[in-house]
Amino acid sequence: MAGYNVALRMKFEQRCPECGESDFVEDHSSGDLICRSCGMVVEAHVIDERSEWRTFAEKDKESADPTRVGGPINPLLKDGGLSTMITGGKGVDKGLTSSLQRMQARTDSGAGDRSLVAAFREIGRLCSDMSLQDVVRHQANEYYKEAAEKSRSVRGRSQAAVYAAVVFMACRQQNIARTFKELCAYAPQASKKEIGKMYKSIVADLRLKETGGWLSEAGSNHPANYMRRNMSKLAMDNADMRRGVGLANAALPQSGPETAEHAPWHGKSPPSIVGAVIHVVALLPTASRRPSLEDISKACGVAEATIKAVYRDMYPHLARLFQKMDRALVNVEDAAKLPAPA
Repeated sequence: MAGYNVALRMKFEQRCPECGESDFVEDHSSGDLICRSCGMVVEAHVIDERSEWRTFAEKDKESADPTRVGGPINPLLKDGGLSTMITGGKGVDKGLTSSLQRMQARTDSGAGDRSLVAAFREIGRLCSDMSLQDVVRHQANEYYKEAAEKSRSVRGRSQAAVYAAVVFMACRQQNIARTFKELCAYAPQASKKEIGKMYKSIVADLRLKETGGWLSEAGSNHPANYMRRNMSKLAMDNADMRRGVGLANAALPQSGPETAEHAPWHGKSPPSIVGAVIHVVALLPTASRRPSLEDISKACGVAEATIKAVYRDMYPHLARLFQKMDRALVNVEDAAKLPAPA
């Protein structure tokens, strides 16, 4: 019943021991039941038996926020994140309370959960600093819990590297392009080498199939996922971004029999290929902007020499790659107009 509450029930079941009246008011903030006549607190810390609710209202609105049930249940924790705590209260024997608290401490099996909560907090901070979506944070939490249970590599190692590695794995799983170098900027306690090594160790321990290609059980790491983000740093327009994505997909097909074909640029890191593709797009007659090789290098986080090397590998094949792309994006004849690699 929606209007059923503790004060109404007590009105018919109990009288004030001080004045004998049965007119009570309930203080919801403290859970106290107070006699209207003499002000005596008849019951303390009363449990409200009305139905629970949650709200998804925006905090900046002036409407009332009826939330009082706390956070949602976390299935990654043994108790769902809803642990019980024994506290004292008015009229409660302090010695009994202390004894119960000591007994609970001895039998408490939540030590593992406490370490998980601490790890989830750090992973959440890292995701927040990198402006990553909640779905990435949840995925990273799942990877961390599984790694903590199954992977020997995470024990006794730098936890900063572990947090960064599982966030990188979650980004790959959600097709969100992030590099080890970017993670280092937000987790300075871990080096790029430590994060990369930890990532490989966790993938191996969890027996995720890392085939060496762009798609695996560890998620997608295709250069096309990095294209728009890096080209936007160079203020290139949407048409250039579409050309970049199209060329990346032509160079590294994600499906079909062509995925088995080997090309000279296979095995190169995604940022290296992204840099070379952006360099090609910037040299086309239709380019909205022509960023220098130095600007491309800074945007992609790779050395100029690396971009030149990948461009040198791709140059003889550009006409064939252009043929695979949408004709509205690029002219095949433009491949012959591009400068030869130095």
